[in-house]
Amino acid sequence: MNNNLKKITAFLLTLIVTVAFIGCDNVTTSTTVDTTGVTTETTTRLTTQGETTLTTQGETTLTTQETTVTTTGETTVTTIVTTTETTTTEVTTTEATTTEATTTEVATTEVTTTESTTTETTTTEGTISLQVIVTNADYTLGDSFDEDSILVNLIRPNGTAIPLNSTNYTVSGFDSTVAGTITITVAYYDYTTTFDVNIADPIDGLVITMEYYFDAQGLSGSGLFDELQTIVNNGFQGVTYGEARYILDETDADPTNSNNLILVYLATSISNVWDYGVTWNREHVWPQSLLPGEAKNSVVNTCSDLQNLKPSNPSENSSRSNRYYDNVSVGGLSYEPRDEVKGDVARILLYMITMYNELSLVNSTPGYLEMGLFDVLLEWHELDPVDAFERNRNDIIYSYQHNRNPYIDYPEFVEIIWG
Repeated sequence: MNNNLKKITAFLLTLIVTVAFIGCDNVTTSTTVDTTGVTTETTTRLTTQGETTLTTQGETTLTTQETTVTTTGETTVTTIVTTTETTTTEVTTTEATTTEATTTEVATTEVTTTESTTTETTTTEGTISLQVIVTNADYTLGDSFDEDSILVNLIRPNGTAIPLNSTNYTVSGFDSTVAGTITITVAYYDYTTTFDVNIADPIDGLVITMEYYFDAQGLSGSGLFDELQTIVNNGFQGVTYGEARYILDETDADPTNSNNLILVYLATSISNVWDYGVTWNREHVWPQSLLPGEAKNSVVNTCSDLQNLKPSNPSENSSRSNRYYDNVSVGGLSYEPRDEVKGDVARILLYMITMYNELSLVNSTPGYLEMGLFDVLLEWHELDPVDAFERNRNDIIYSYQHNRNPYIDYPEFVEIIWG
């Protein structure tokens, strides 16, 4: 019996357990997005490692039952052996797995995944901007900004220029109270741009480029005034008062209608044909009654100076009479012209006191050889700057009587002389 038990025990040897490892190769997914100027690289690394543990537990139960059977003098022994074997195998991976088996099983799972995706995106973003073309960047102290001196364009992404009306954009930063370079800002909604202008001191910054005035370079105050008086008298060749009738239609011609002229006080465009004073007549800006000499058609004198003569409506000429100029019209005393010619009137009267030494401007009711009001005229010079109409008129007068109005050619002279 003992020998049989040993044999059975030896039969039930311990099962050999093999541990298998299930490996999963690395998986790399690489996605590259290429944009203009930007590269994004994303790398996803997945590593899966499975570990399998196989545990085998063996349990043997030996039951021996002895039965005695008695026969004729002989005993037979029958031995019944019952053997129970239980084997448990546990397999553990990254995903919990339990396998029960009666045999030894080794399983290997290999997973290999490879994925590669490349996305390339190109984005082109255009730029909208403002462009300013500046035709005049030079100003003097006290000047107003010239809106006509700039052209503003909206530049689209494709380079197309769209001209903007002055009502569509704003201009800020202009200040002519201090000499120097200042920056001007132009804004159209959220778009802005800048440009620089120069504010010159009339004395230090004025550069004379017209040969006619070269001798006045660097002068100021009374020295400049005296030099201008010499300049405008040199070479002067006056015309008669009668000849003026056929010159004013040219000096004051309507720029839009060559057959018409513009009346000084009313701004009316009428026929330029001389009809002996019925349609228009000759207005003395410095009243004839306050000038020396007489206005005769055959005479060249102060009364026939083309700089002082303007075409006027006969009725308005009579109404103005010899009243001095002021910011209000008072019957018998003062007369206020329209704003558009206030500067023109002021510069004519400044010319007259420069050309004719015997004349003077005053700030009270003027007498003979006087006119006013001087301070008001200086204000008007600033209020109504020189325009193209005046410049053209000055050029035509020069072609006839060979002198010019210096305060039209160089408005800065007024500040330099009178402060």
